[in-house]
Amino acid sequence: MRGSIAIWHDKRSDAAEGYAPRVEVHVNIWRNSERAKSRNFDLLDIGFRLKEFRSLRTLSISLPFVVSEADNVTDLFEVMHDASTLSAIFNETLTPGGMQDGARIFAASNTETKRTQFYVARCPAEQRRLSRIGVGNDEVSVITLSDEFFENLRQRVGDHYVRLRIRLPINVQNGFVSTIKPKDSAFLSTISENEIVEFRLNERRNFSAAILEQLQARECGLIDISAVHYFLIRDMGVEMTQSHTSFRKMRRLEPGLWGRYLQGCAGMNPDRMLIYHWSSKPAAGEAVDSFTALATFRAYYTGSLFAYGAVIVALGAIGSAFQGLGTGLITMPGWSLGCSADRAAACVSVASNAMVIALLSAALYVVVRSRR
Repeated sequence: MRGSIAIWHDKRSDAAEGYAPRVEVHVNIWRNSERAKSRNFDLLDIGFRLKEFRSLRTLSISLPFVVSEADNVTDLFEVMHDASTLSAIFNETLTPGGMQDGARIFAASNTETKRTQFYVARCPAEQRRLSRIGVGNDEVSVITLSDEFFENLRQRVGDHYVRLRIRLPINVQNGFVSTIKPKDSAFLSTISENEIVEFRLNERRNFSAAILEQLQARECGLIDISAVHYFLIRDMGVEMTQSHTSFRKMRRLEPGLWGRYLQGCAGMNPDRMLIYHWSSKPAAGEAVDSFTALATFRAYYTGSLFAYGAVIVALGAIGSAFQGLGTGLITMPGWSLGCSADRAAACVSVASNAMVIALLSAALYVVVRSRR
């Protein structure tokens, strides 16, 4: 499965020269603290501040995993129409204006100067398409924003912003996160798990053949990216061990500001989370060619108490069986292994203890193998 997001566009046939589509990309990866519960989700929020979109016909985002249901992709327009949430997302004091164009757009203004910074746009389900391309390990999901969506935006001059959320079940493999579990986890009540989170954007060597085929289409190409802001949000109980480069900023999520933004997201407690910020912003007029951010973490969590208890009981039983086996052999009359009538009780004891040892050893092997 390819591990890089790819963002490409399809231009209108009447696109004028000098108006190349250009966006600023914001990505939030929220790692769930309750990893063992498959009913919970990790979140990938991706936002686009559209700097130049007059020639855009469609905008496509490929994700390095398969989104099985369209309901797992939602628009965050309604959530953002709140002063606290809007300010938390952009880390500046912003005020949302009234709804416009039939509740499809609102202005985000600086609270102090009252100046409009950008417009936030709704992207309803009928104006985006979820599809899959590629086969096997190269299969990825693609979200495409339609020409109808951009046609609505072209009625107004200025930057426009759209933000989507992709909910990914924890037990689904994705191209960002890989974990290394200890091989002796069955013998531990508290498990230390090493985790690598690597975010890649427009890394061409990670593109599948299907994506490369899309980029070779007549009017398609990777969109110019004016800046990338990548945020990784983790529970405080998870320890960062290293990063490929220094992050721009690390801070605790502000208590009370993120509650509405994460409402309904199980396992996400904003009061106990840290946010790490990496960014890339080239010189004026230039574009971000590609972007990579890698960080490793060590997480501690409670292992399977059932498996741990079973292993402890089995080890105790094996020890007791070994003791009984040794005692039976030592006390066997004449130190002979023959089982005549006068040795029957000792033979039964030796045989039963040997069987217990064999069965419990096999069970321990199965448990340890299953926990790797």
